Amino acid sequence: MSYLNVAEVETALALTARPENAAFTQLTTLPYRTWEGRTCSALRIGAGQNARAGVYLLGGVHAREWGSPDILINFVQLLTDAYRTGTGITQGGASVSADEVQRIVTTLDVVVFPQANPDGRHHSMTLDPMWRKNRRPAEPGQPACPGGGGNGPGVDLNRNYDFLWDFPTAFSPQAPVATSTDPCDEVYRGPGVVSEPETANVTWLLDQFPSVTHFIDVHSFGELILYNWGDDDDQTTDPSMNFHNPDYDGHRGIPDSSTGGDPHKYREYLPTADLGEAISLGTVMRDAIQTAHGRQYTVKSAVGLYPTSGTSDDWAYSRSFLDSTTGRALGFTIEWGPQRASIPKSFHPDYADMVPIIEEITAAFLAFCSAVASRTADLHQADRTTAVPGQRSHADTTTNSASPRG
Repeated sequence: MSYLNVAEVETALALTARPENAAFTQLTTLPYRTWEGRTCSALRIGAGQNARAGVYLLGGVHAREWGSPDILINFVQLLTDAYRTGTGITQGGASVSADEVQRIVTTLDVVVFPQANPDGRHHSMTLDPMWRKNRRPAEPGQPACPGGGGNGPGVDLNRNYDFLWDFPTAFSPQAPVATSTDPCDEVYRGPGVVSEPETANVTWLLDQFPSVTHFIDVHSFGELILYNWGDDDDQTTDPSMNFHNPDYDGHRGIPDSSTGGDPHKYREYLPTADLGEAISLGTVMRDAIQTAHGRQYTVKSAVGLYPTSGTSDDWAYSRSFLDSTTGRALGFTIEWGPQRASIPKSFHPDYADMVPIIEEITAAFLAFCSAVASRTADLHQADRTTAVPGQRSHADTTTNSASPRG
């Protein structure tokens, strides 16, 4: 076996929406063609009407992280086959029952976009294995970038989203933020916010599914489960200290763990309930990974990796703070890694070593979806029990009361 190439990912995704699965799958061609003219597809899995919750799984953003699309293709194939046949799913030592599979598909919208950066993936697989960015060409008059080893023009798509994208204004000049205004840099943010067709596809897709309540972006290779926020440390007490308050421009991006600590004492507001849910669901994924193959992942705030701006998980979560009608989408990034300590860290391990990683991350996503579906079903039942006749229940509203608007 070997990693799926660009065409094989699209073909495999389309096959999951074949006629026998038509009642509970929806294949969508995304509207924006890449710089090299490729189209991308996404899949919705869901048999329920008017889903009250949804999980959006995104992969293939960074070109050299070859295993992410393979993980998501494995996930959709197993979930659709199990639902159609009324069976459970086992991945290594982890499993979900047939009843759990049925609850996931009948309760949630599961939206999967496995290959967000096909141009970059093709370039990485055929010419430059360490290529990370998309394939945006150099601007006229732009100095030539050094080539090879992952170097060259292009945009780091996970720095291009509409969350504190203008980091020179939003962040402290001393912040060790991992993004750049240099088009040759590996973490170049792009010439404008959501300037790239690939990020435009990701954002367009979330707009099509307002049911989505949880978002996970799949990366490698840190063996980490990261939750919001990525720009600075979290705090739960001061709603006015937040990413959209210009009073804090120039103060963000220095975590307390930095040498000397944070002189400005800036921390990003995260409602207590959301923090608890993020840690709880992160722990669900961690435990499923450990059950599958014994690997121990770490659950922590995204800034614990390094401060960032313009990332997908923070963008997805931040939307509801600016506009309550969008609904809340709690954000996660999972950094898959080698399954055994004896395997060298690599963005593309030998495929024999990748197989157990695929299984354990698939197990994590199944457990995550099962937990979200169970919570959603319990909330719906509670609302049905306590609702006053003639009034809308909390679950029927789109307002996120936990999100501040300060």
